[in-house]
Amino acid sequence: MFEALDNIGVAVSDVPRAVAFYTEVLGFSGEGTEDEGTLHLGDIYLYVFKTATQAATPGRDADLPRNPAGIDHLSFRVPDFDAAVAELERRGVEFVAPTTGEPGSFRYRPFRDPDGNMLYVVARS
Repeated sequence: MFEALDNIGVAVSDVPRAVAFYTEVLGFSGEGTEDEGTLHLGDIYLYVFKTATQAATPGRDADLPRNPAGIDHLSFRVPDFDAAVAELERRGVEFVAPTTGEPGSFRYRPFRDPDGNMLYVVARS
């Protein structure tokens, strides 16, 4: 029935700020207006849109079982974990927890976008 996941919608408080973060910091391509934007990386398409509600949803953190029900995070796979973490730090990303996993195994490290959406950099063995 389904062919593929088409896009992931991300509600944000400031579309130009979100577009700048996803393009300049994370390497997506795309563009946006004041109200919406489309971003692309590999097979991933994000549709970012300005939310009319400024109330934050329940916070999510790196302790996954404690998070409320709902879509929890986006994970971005990289070929060189240590280089990617170093580059993200150089670009101003503040990680919210240390790296989990040892070199040569599945590794991940969480960070947030400007609206607090949980993101992960991951490497598979």
